[in-house]
Amino acid sequence: MAARRRRAAAAPPQTPDAKAPRSSSAGHLPRPYRPRLALLLPPLLAVRLYGALASPITDCDEAFNYWEPLHYLLYGRGLQTWEYSPVFGLRSYAYLAMHAAFARLASSVLRSKVSVFLAVRCALGCTSAVLEARLAARTCAWASGEAGVALWALLLSSAGMWHAAVALLPSSFAMLCVLAAWTAWMDASLPALPAGSPPADRSVRKAYGAAIFWVAAGCLLGWPFLCVLAAPLAIDAVVALGLRRFVARALLAGALLAAPSAAVDGYYYGRFVLPWLNLLHFYLRNLCLNLNLALPALLLAPLLLLAGRLEERFLFPAYPLFLLAAALAASEARRVAAALLARCAPRRAQRGREGGPHGVWPPLWGLPAAALAASALLSAGRVGALVSYYGAPLEVYSEVSAALSSRADDSPLRVCSGKEWYRYPSSFFLPLGATPAFYRAGFDGLLPSPFSAPPPDGSRAIHAHFNDGNRDEPAAYTSEDRCDVIVDLELPGDAAPRSRAGWHVWARRPFLDADRSPSWSRALYVPWLTAGRNVYANYSVLGRQPLMVMLHGSV
Repeated sequence: MAARRRRAAAAPPQTPDAKAPRSSSAGHLPRPYRPRLALLLPPLLAVRLYGALASPITDCDEAFNYWEPLHYLLYGRGLQTWEYSPVFGLRSYAYLAMHAAFARLASSVLRSKVSVFLAVRCALGCTSAVLEARLAARTCAWASGEAGVALWALLLSSAGMWHAAVALLPSSFAMLCVLAAWTAWMDASLPALPAGSPPADRSVRKAYGAAIFWVAAGCLLGWPFLCVLAAPLAIDAVVALGLRRFVARALLAGALLAAPSAAVDGYYYGRFVLPWLNLLHFYLRNLCLNLNLALPALLLAPLLLLAGRLEERFLFPAYPLFLLAAALAASEARRVAAALLARCAPRRAQRGREGGPHGVWPPLWGLPAAALAASALLSAGRVGALVSYYGAPLEVYSEVSAALSSRADDSPLRVCSGKEWYRYPSSFFLPLGATPAFYRAGFDGLLPSPFSAPPPDGSRAIHAHFNDGNRDEPAAYTSEDRCDVIVDLELPGDAAPRSRAGWHVWARRPFLDADRSPSWSRALYVPWLTAGRNVYANYSVLGRQPLMVMLHGSV
């Protein structure tokens, strides 16, 4: 980008009597197409809102490390993981506080906690849609209208963006910061005034300052490993601004963000804590212990491997950049193909410019469009698979929440899960009076425990059994006999639910049995094709007989 600005400054100004470009009928391309933000935004909003309402929670880390503590900040009750223990302090309450402000406002208007959950997701999706539309619109001006529209189409149809945009995860917040930072980075190469003039220089410095701020926000409040992904931006900023100005802006952004973040975390932890630094230390320590002499070789690939294990959520910040690179590559491939056609078959190229769309030979537009359409179809199949195959947990817990909310009293109830503990969507799906619990069903690791008191006392308390080695703690489990409701996945070989004395099936939803379904058909949903090949189990809710009589009048 810095080189682009230098070339712009060296280019002679165009005189008033310079000839305007001729129309496409004379063999020249017309003005590039640059859609407005108002045209790009509505489809993105529609897709993101659908994702907020339908996307399943695909990672138990999202439910237990973010939705549960958010519920705790709002209602004073929730489950605490060892990462939130003051002994370890790996997770930031400052990140949660940003969402809690909106969630508290939503809870003052909406009576149902499930509605508050969905409102937070909708807010995340709308924020992402606005930032995505801005990046696509800026790409139209920075690269070309063709590249910008291709990026918009990829963002709109991407299955990865569909569920990453509405996930309550620091890596999703880092993805939003990437969208904002790269938009500002493009602004830095598009000054509104002639390059080299003092106002234009100020505009460039302001744009770089905004890009640096958003990268700092993503690192300090979201995912600290974002600094690796932002290395190209940092290098360009150093070249454009100089090292002294770059360091000054980075330190200013860090101070503006770190001070309030440390204050919020200090309030909830009861001591000075830097979660992002603790997280870096935790992962680096594990890498040193597990890889020892192999660590230097590992650090040659820091983006994917610095976290110690590769999971999909770690790629969320890179999704927009993957799609931007794909859009630019498609646009450049079409341009190169057009140049080769002009050299090898000039007459055909001339006829294409005179009759094709935007003055381009039709196949050169058709091939990128076909590639985008194929990508959209694959993404639609993946989205359909996520909703159809794995949407049962949110459906059954929503039904449990609605039914238990209609009780005449608020007497305590235990809603339990065993082997399905990791699909528990959070306490937002349990009304007042109902508490989550877990019974033993094969898992022997460390499960979350309830916060001991409302904040900040509960967040400052130390559970003696919390550890960073995933060692089992018997106190985290309850007996199945003490449960009032059980949510379970009925797999082949499991005992029939009705054979349990006093238990009655409340609700059932189909859930994909991945072990007995073909890999291709469980990855994609294809109407009339995958239904007959997949195998489903029942995702069931069981209630004790007295509760069922209370809710339904009979069993």
